[in-house]
Amino acid sequence: MILRALFFIFILNINLFSCGYWIDPYEKEFIFLDNRNSPLANYSNLDEAAVYNTIIYEYERKNKEANLKEWQEELKNRYSIENIEDFIYKRKNLNLLRDNEISEYIKFVEKQESCVTYDYYKPVPTGCEGYIDEALNNIDKTTSQYLKLRYFYLAFRLAHFKQQEPLKIYEKYKYLLQNDTKTIVKDWIQGIYAGALIKNNETVKGVYEFSKLLDESKINSHLSYYNFFHIKTNEQWNELLTKAQNNEEKTKFYALRSLKTESNILEELENIKKVDVNSKWLDFVLFRELLNYQLFFNQNEETVIELPKKYIEFLKTIKRDDMYLVNLSLAYFSIFQKNYVEASKYSKELLEKYPDSHEAQTLAYILYLEKLEKIDIKTENEIYTKMTELTKKDHTSQSIHDYTFVILEKLYKKQNDKFNAFLSKYINYLDMSAFDLELMEKFEVFMKSTPDSKLKEYMQKSFSKQAKNDSYATKTRLLINNLKFQEALETNTSFLNEKIEFNPFNTFIKGNNRTGKQDVLTIKEFLTKMIVIKTELEKNPKSVMDNYLFANALYNLSYFGNSDRITTVYRSNYSIGSPLLQKEKLEKAIKHYNIALENSKDKEFQAKLTYMISKAYLALADLSNEKDRWKYYGESKYNYGTIYETFLQKNGAKYFDTLKQDFGDTKYYQELIQQCGDFKIYQKGKK
Repeated sequence: MILRALFFIFILNINLFSCGYWIDPYEKEFIFLDNRNSPLANYSNLDEAAVYNTIIYEYERKNKEANLKEWQEELKNRYSIENIEDFIYKRKNLNLLRDNEISEYIKFVEKQESCVTYDYYKPVPTGCEGYIDEALNNIDKTTSQYLKLRYFYLAFRLAHFKQQEPLKIYEKYKYLLQNDTKTIVKDWIQGIYAGALIKNNETVKGVYEFSKLLDESKINSHLSYYNFFHIKTNEQWNELLTKAQNNEEKTKFYALRSLKTESNILEELENIKKVDVNSKWLDFVLFRELLNYQLFFNQNEETVIELPKKYIEFLKTIKRDDMYLVNLSLAYFSIFQKNYVEASKYSKELLEKYPDSHEAQTLAYILYLEKLEKIDIKTENEIYTKMTELTKKDHTSQSIHDYTFVILEKLYKKQNDKFNAFLSKYINYLDMSAFDLELMEKFEVFMKSTPDSKLKEYMQKSFSKQAKNDSYATKTRLLINNLKFQEALETNTSFLNEKIEFNPFNTFIKGNNRTGKQDVLTIKEFLTKMIVIKTELEKNPKSVMDNYLFANALYNLSYFGNSDRITTVYRSNYSIGSPLLQKEKLEKAIKHYNIALENSKDKEFQAKLTYMISKAYLALADLSNEKDRWKYYGESKYNYGTIYETFLQKNGAKYFDTLKQDFGDTKYYQELIQQCGDFKIYQKGKK
């Protein structure tokens, strides 16, 4: 439990202190193999903390389920699983138990529990040695074989934890194991026995006993691998090999050694092949290796994996009774090499010999997808039929579904069908922030149209569940972002009734204008006012106040203003969405500020307009460096970074000089000096 907690803290720290989004290049995006019953087969890197935590979590879940089921059988199905969980794990409602002996057993379990668990915040328990004798006495007292075995386990575990000669207890009571009764308690005892041997310096024998747990029938099979590290020398390894009672055990040892991160897989496979080419442990290692190489299907650039040529050559040398995994592996490696002729040969052979194999059918489908050169209605229908057949309830696979749409996106892009490529990319999650106005309008048409293929019908149904009312709000945002105020107002969505946090018609000296009274306007009221201002400007293009207010609103609707929330679904701190539209807003804002400046007679207001023009030019300079924005900060005497220097070189210096020369005697100029640090730095540098 402590180890698991430490792993969790380690992972949490990584997440808390990471500087950005990170993709694990060795996390498989797609897996087209069915899970195996064989223990530990379905996990790639057993030494990773996350994998270990998953295995322990699954063990605890399955162990609890199996334990409750055994108790239910022992209690003759008189109680529900929920009742039994209350008795055994919560120690509740014991008065409902009709069997006093079992009730006493449960009370004893609770009493001795602190002796075999560790709690940093609690004192070390005392009197544990007495519990060992009590458990042993209970073995002799009870007539229940079921309880005898469980008392044996408790006594043995206590003795092991407290180093009270556990092996003597094992030797005396191991006769209780010598029957055909299947119970997880025997697995628990086997794990304690193996651990006790290692503590008794019988390391190789202990590891050998742990290896017996690597079996489909064992509940705690993970212990076989997580204790294999005790074999550290060649002498110990050779001694372990001598303990093998048969070829099955010997090949299992090689399979266990292959699980180590630093192992030579090819060497271990050769070893198994020499001992018994038909060994199930050869299949075990082959499957795990094929599972590892599913990384070839990853779409991220971070995953870099080389084709294992020697491994492929080795696969071609194998001749065994059951060639299923060999041919499945060779088929996939042929796909990775884009040798579709060879892959088709193996796929055909697998389907003929194993027609009901979901894996073989999946392989054939993946091969079909990889070979596609173009997409049309006929192909869309074929894909849908094949995909749905493979993803029925009894064979659910998200990988098959998701990879289908990865291929579809590529095919649509190849044919310059941007819209259907977009739909394919967002089939699982319709990211509203990914829409532009053109895509949204096409999406609306698509959702209302009669689909021309089964695949399109499926896409419609999928998006209808996701979109709901979100698409309407997004459409309104996109229209506002494109400055189509009347159309945005006509969408008549509930989004229009939302309050805007800051007044879009206000501007201040400091950056983004996010200050002043809040929630004074709804989006609908803002749009209505913008339409009125626009109409007034058509009547009187030189109106100072209308040009000023219109320019303020345009600036504030941009990424750099106070109201971009109504034009953007998700605002990013490190990336600017729709940069061309941002540029358009800023340039139009500058245009209207200039008209207001040319027609204003008020010197204070002229000073403010001049500064607002420079502020919009600064935003344009920032926009032009958007991709590398973060590297500019801290590399300049200006708070805004080297972007400020670019801005000054292009337009800023001109307007800053004008402010000093023409408006140095205004109150507004003095406010600028007090509130704008970079403006002050520039003016000081001019002296």
